[in-house]
Amino acid sequence: MAVACSERGHTFYSKGHNNLMTLPSLKKVALGLTFSALACNASAGPVPAQRAAELQQQPNIVIIFTDDMGWGDVGYHGFDDIKTPNIDKLAANGAHFPQAYVSESVCGPSRSGMLTGVYQQRMGIYGNSSENHIPHDQPLAMEIVKDQGYATAVIGKWHLGDPTGKPNERGADFFYGFLGGSHDYFRSQTVDTGKLLLAPIYRNDEVVPPIQEQNGYLTEMFTDEAVGFIERSVKKDKSFFLYLAHLAVHHPWQVPESYVERLKDLPVKEGIAGEERRHFAGMVLALDDSIGQVMDTLKEQGVYDNTLIVFMSDNGTPAGQGFAQPRRKKRNETTMSSPGPFNGFKGTNYEGGIRVPFAMQWPGVIPAGLKYEPMVSALDIVPTIASLFEGTNTGIFPFDGTNLLPYLLGEKPADAIPHETLYWRRNEEYAIRDGDWKLTFNRSHGPQTIRLFNMAKDPGEWDDLVSREPGKAQELKDKFDAWEAGLPVNRLSHRPTNRNFDYDKGHRVNVKEFNRNTP
Repeated sequence: MAVACSERGHTFYSKGHNNLMTLPSLKKVALGLTFSALACNASAGPVPAQRAAELQQQPNIVIIFTDDMGWGDVGYHGFDDIKTPNIDKLAANGAHFPQAYVSESVCGPSRSGMLTGVYQQRMGIYGNSSENHIPHDQPLAMEIVKDQGYATAVIGKWHLGDPTGKPNERGADFFYGFLGGSHDYFRSQTVDTGKLLLAPIYRNDEVVPPIQEQNGYLTEMFTDEAVGFIERSVKKDKSFFLYLAHLAVHHPWQVPESYVERLKDLPVKEGIAGEERRHFAGMVLALDDSIGQVMDTLKEQGVYDNTLIVFMSDNGTPAGQGFAQPRRKKRNETTMSSPGPFNGFKGTNYEGGIRVPFAMQWPGVIPAGLKYEPMVSALDIVPTIASLFEGTNTGIFPFDGTNLLPYLLGEKPADAIPHETLYWRRNEEYAIRDGDWKLTFNRSHGPQTIRLFNMAKDPGEWDDLVSREPGKAQELKDKFDAWEAGLPVNRLSHRPTNRNFDYDKGHRVNVKEFNRNTP
């Protein structure tokens, strides 16, 4: 059974014990920072002196970024109609974050924010555009660690915009994958004919033979390349950074039948909904196998204990899913990916579009079984990595994310949290989460009004409080507009008609009047 014990407002889980464990502190280790940690498992104990010496070396870093994986698509969130044993182990052996957010609800902007630690809107990135541009004087994660002598690899999906440059131009020693936003899992071409799903697969700057000629499946091919990169790096005695950006579990819904066959006893609904969930679960299982192979390779190569592993999805569940019509789903109608108990989908700033699975493991440093409750962001990943090095170049924009390690290791005061406020803006949609309150507007996903929710009492966003809490709604609207007033205009699409461009001149959008005048 799992026994929970609390410290500093966080929850630790110790499997297989029937009594509460004490929380011995981990020995401080030097990595340019001083760390102390708390563990629930009595066997964790202090870190031996030789272990501390090992941890003074640069840790290897693996970021596994999945695609369109909903909050309800991992077992460790309590769902039994999906099988993710390796992802669950990763969460159990480190920390997981039930209130983890991405910086946007679609792929390209979310990746831009994660890989820089900066709100992508500061760079003029608001949507999925081939013209998105992360400036060269705003370093990506690969460029930051490359300056520290790391071997670096990008494997999988890029999708950062043509002006950003290709992976080998942005800090990757090795690249294997495709440049766009989606792809067929079984087929590719060797020339770019404009067919997105059949775009060439690259090894660095060279196009590889078509997937179908290799009898390949894209998830497995990315896994093989990740394993090979780890093995080569260890052989060269190099600290390594791997950004494994899987396309899974993004559409198209393709998976070898062998994975689905392994799930024949999966408890799913009757009928087409259940069969569609089982098929999707096969795609997830292939992804989970991949993560298991990466973990096994780290162990086989003797570097598992000195590797920081981050697992996260780029956004939440897509509304468009399934083989049977209607494919565009509504709340509680999903048949493949699931937002769990939350409202909304990919492309919205409701929780289903922006709250995602997130886990982080670093054996001997991050306490195993830590369920960290306060809200965190994908923007925190790069600042956490950069904190390991002195004098990191953060670029023209300072980090909007926060180094999570002091929070996870108990070095912050009990009431300290990484973020009091988070912001979102894409096209007409926007949101602000401020403490337990969330204000959001989702024009294309209705209703056409500004809405207010109390996330502590109503994380499912059922009860709109905007008319009962007008003062709080106006406070959050003003705070959002003040933040947005400092952002550049979106050059790549029509300016949002609901942006308060004159906030800094004293203009205020009255929430009550806006909603009253909305049809």
